[in-house]
Amino acid sequence: MKIFELEQEIQELIELHVEGDYWDFKQQWHSNNADLLHDIICMANSLANRDCYIIIGVEDGSYNVLGVDDENRKNQQNVIDLLRQKPAWAGGYIPEVYVKTISIVDKEIDVVIVKHSDNTPFYLLEDYKKEGQPIFKGAIYTRKGDTNTPKTGTADLHDTELLWKRRFGLLYNPSQRAKFYLKDLENWESADGETDKSGRDDSFLFYKPDPDYTVYFIYEDEADEVMTYAKDVNDNAVGTQSYYLFAFCNVSYHTGYSSRRKVVLYYKEVPLFSSVIESVDEGRTSVVPPEFSPIEPYYIEDSFRYLMFEFVFRHWCGNYSSEAREMFLRVIPVYKNDEEHEEFREYVKNNGIPPYIPGRKNEKMQGKALERIQQTEIHVYKTYGDPSTTEAVAQLVKDTPELVINFANPENECFQLITEDLRKGKMMVDWLENWRNNRD
Repeated sequence: MKIFELEQEIQELIELHVEGDYWDFKQQWHSNNADLLHDIICMANSLANRDCYIIIGVEDGSYNVLGVDDENRKNQQNVIDLLRQKPAWAGGYIPEVYVKTISIVDKEIDVVIVKHSDNTPFYLLEDYKKEGQPIFKGAIYTRKGDTNTPKTGTADLHDTELLWKRRFGLLYNPSQRAKFYLKDLENWESADGETDKSGRDDSFLFYKPDPDYTVYFIYEDEADEVMTYAKDVNDNAVGTQSYYLFAFCNVSYHTGYSSRRKVVLYYKEVPLFSSVIESVDEGRTSVVPPEFSPIEPYYIEDSFRYLMFEFVFRHWCGNYSSEAREMFLRVIPVYKNDEEHEEFREYVKNNGIPPYIPGRKNEKMQGKALERIQQTEIHVYKTYGDPSTTEAVAQLVKDTPELVINFANPENECFQLITEDLRKGKMMVDWLENWRNNRD
């Protein structure tokens, strides 16, 4: 969400002159961390089933905008540190929180955004007694209407049941439930060689707790005269759009490539998601391509595309699947959600990556982006075609997390462009991690 959209939404909530199940007004920041932690847990477990807001700088009762200027003021990193340093969270699940400062009637107010999550209920495994009234282990705090569960209480049975149902995907439509099931990689079973009730006889897997969900790996007809299929990863038809494939060491000596397969997720007879699969390493390694944009290919963690990327590696790839996955993700950023992607894109744009404008010659990088791209190193596999060096370089890449090598054939006419795309991809991955660790 862009800042002006957040400002507009918060302005509308202030004008309602009430509090609700996903927003709460505070005149100033909490005087102790126990109160702040309690409010965040309540919002994370809100029955509203959406992002929630703790809006700081608005007077209680009158809803006048006062602004924020007090000694207890916190930034995003302060809040994240509090959540990470508290007693252990059940299941290791921690609420995802952002702190945004916006302007309302020319005054600064802070908005603590507690992101919607399906990992409810959030609760502690130990009492939090550092400040103020304790927060008790095992207690499930929620927000219902405009009221938080008190620290000495716990949510009633009905509300607790709803929070657990959210975690298990039982409150959602078939498409939403499919995302839960794709994450549950252990509970899929292969039915190779079997024909389903619709007569499809391609290889497929079904979700054991709910067999109405199936995943098919379907071959396109190679005899189709309309389609032209590349057979070698260095074929010009593959080009730079799939540059990330060349970060995988096996393409230097197992050059077979195919895009004949596609993966399809079905609910009963309804296709919910479909994608081409790019296969390398003589078919032993397959990848669901990332989202493509002129700026950067990327994945979003909660998207079908990324979930199927992980699913294919788990259920379809061969011996080198874990290594291949790790090498690809050295040059393809993975964002937690669309909001993080948008926020980071805005950040890098303000730090020297020019916007893409179709039909126009794009500006060059400058500022921090230029510094980072110049410092990002991509190596070249100098012994291409020499099988005696393959095992050593494979082990080197595996043991060196920061190492990226262009394993394309040096005679590939896109070799230099592939190198530059790998460089930019690695820069974006490294920059994203740095930004996450250091933003405030």
